[in-house]
Amino acid sequence: MAEAEVRRIIWRSADVARVFAMGMLFLFLWRFFWIVHSALFIVMLAILIAIVIHAPARLLTRVGMPFRLALPLMVVVFVGSLVGLMVAMVPELMAQVRLLATQLPETLDQVQVWFRQQTGQGPESQLSRSLSAQVSGAISRFVPLAFNMITTLLGSFAIIVLATFFAAQPDVYRDLLLRFVPAESRDQWTRLYEEAGRNLRRWTLGKAVTMLGIGVVTYVGLTLLGIPGALALAAFAALMEFIPNFGPTIAAAPAVVAAFAISPRAALYVAAFYFLLQQVQNAITVPLVERRAVNIPPAMLLVWQLMLAVGFGILALFVATPLLAVLVVAIRILYLEPSEERQMWNRREGETPPALPDSQPPHTPALPEGA
Repeated sequence: MAEAEVRRIIWRSADVARVFAMGMLFLFLWRFFWIVHSALFIVMLAILIAIVIHAPARLLTRVGMPFRLALPLMVVVFVGSLVGLMVAMVPELMAQVRLLATQLPETLDQVQVWFRQQTGQGPESQLSRSLSAQVSGAISRFVPLAFNMITTLLGSFAIIVLATFFAAQPDVYRDLLLRFVPAESRDQWTRLYEEAGRNLRRWTLGKAVTMLGIGVVTYVGLTLLGIPGALALAAFAALMEFIPNFGPTIAAAPAVVAAFAISPRAALYVAAFYFLLQQVQNAITVPLVERRAVNIPPAMLLVWQLMLAVGFGILALFVATPLLAVLVVAIRILYLEPSEERQMWNRREGETPPALPDSQPPHTPALPEGA
């Protein structure tokens, strides 16, 4: 048997230059993405808001309303709902901050008394004074931070303007993106656009319904428990519902702190309420929304969220799930399926023709006489 032929790989100057150019291009793109990642995340948020505005507008067109009237109506409803919620929430939030600032020392004393009654010993007075000073300083820093957040929220209405443009003419932006794709790959990218858009639409609309439900249930529960600032806490819980895994835990923290201003028992009830609400959410909303619209393993989503949060901050958590959903679809359509198809064709070309049965030997033509 002849030995297998060994192919030698020879690097030419053009190959080295090509690899170097690809490396430099990758570094440039990564550096560019690092600079503009906030703008890209904002565009992603605008796309999600455009889906929320566009879907009900299209639904109104089915009952006879022209789209040029349905879209402005949904924009007015969406913006009006946000403005009304902020007008009702901001004074309540400021009152809650002032309440914590004035009642914090008394609340800490109550916690010390309750801790001493339960364990028979209390924390050191110096530790208590240090904790009180640190928390008071945090609250004093929270007030300007709250005003900065309000300013940011008011400025974020520019995102709604961008979302309105996306919702008004989605086909225009779709055709614009496909023009940058080579003609031979346009079918793949069209399929990617349609499938990714369908998954994003299902996930976003399902999340919008879930956020509304979580906000209503949280407001009713906190009101029945007698927690001040129930509307602001419910709005915060609805907003954090947009973030899988971390959102419910982040939403529970300010509610438990607000309940401590009443009593430790109230804080325990609030913590139990949020825990039960999260269990119901995991049993009902996650299978209906997360796994049906975006089929992503939970561990993979958690690792992805941690990577984006550490690398790009809190804003990345809001777009982590839809961004991962688009990447999964893109990798499957642009890489995995063509790779599997190439392997299938290689196997077909490498197959040897099947041998004939022994009962039917191959026919050998007779040689001419005298050969």
